[in-house]
Amino acid sequence: MNLVSIPAWLIFAGFGVALSVIDFREHRLPNKLVASAAGTGLIALAASAILGDDLAGLLRAVSGALIVFIALLLLALIAPTGLGMGDVKLGVVTGLYLGWLGWSWLFWGTFIGFSLGAIWAVGLVLLKKAHRSSAVAFGPFLILGVVVSALLAI
Repeated sequence: MNLVSIPAWLIFAGFGVALSVIDFREHRLPNKLVASAAGTGLIALAASAILGDDLAGLLRAVSGALIVFIALLLLALIAPTGLGMGDVKLGVVTGLYLGWLGWSWLFWGTFIGFSLGAIWAVGLVLLKKAHRSSAVAFGPFLILGVVVSALLAI
């Protein structure tokens, strides 16, 4: 991560907080907000790539967005009750930023998000605040996976 990408990360943080709050409260990720996060994130990372002379990073970020989107889409199609389409679309945003960090972060950041979400869900069940079939907001954990990765990558 370099200094020219700080505005892009601030954009991610702003959208990440808004999307997390909505998902926790309403168990949904609004399409317009996710699309705005993806579009402004792409523009900000493209500017970072141009200013930082890192067009390979931009290509990696776009590839990461596509990879995470496809992976989450396949999971949602295999187990439709386990992952919502909002989470799948959010994968474009998280994949974009994780890809910007690097190929290994693409994997680890997504893994961290899934792991934190699983720990949260198991904790809710153990505390009898949810059942095995209860809906759990997963978007905030995908976002948190990116945040943890970005902090570890500094």
